[in-house]
Amino acid sequence: MSSLVSSDPIAAPAAAAGTNGAAAAAAAAAPPVWQNPYANHRALSAEEAELLGEYARLADTIRRITQISAPLSSPARHASLLTQLRVLERKMGLVLTLFKASVWALVVEQQDLAEEEERRREEEERWEQQAAGGDETARYEY
Repeated sequence: MSSLVSSDPIAAPAAAAGTNGAAAAAAAAAPPVWQNPYANHRALSAEEAELLGEYARLADTIRRITQISAPLSSPARHASLLTQLRVLERKMGLVLTLFKASVWALVVEQQDLAEEEERRREEEERWEQQAAGGDETARYEY
């Protein structure tokens, strides 16, 4: 805990940014330099006052973050986002279904091709055996 009076860590980057329009607006909106409300309390030691001051500073920073983030977490914004996500979920479900159907069609096609190739080989072997005259039963098979 460095000092009893310190600058705001959130506003420090905005103040250091320079004199352009956006930085000036951010610096104007930044809170003033923070002062420890417990600095000269007579019932507290210097360390206790500094520790309580840091807690107060943290509470103030959390309060400002809450104020900034409240509009970002509005129910209307959440409802809109949920609606968009539901539409996306339906589309993704359709894409998944089409993908599964395509994969299934390819698997069935490969199985059919493999079965047809196997039949073709068996038929060629039969014809070779018939041509060689080695199998008497194959001659009368139709």
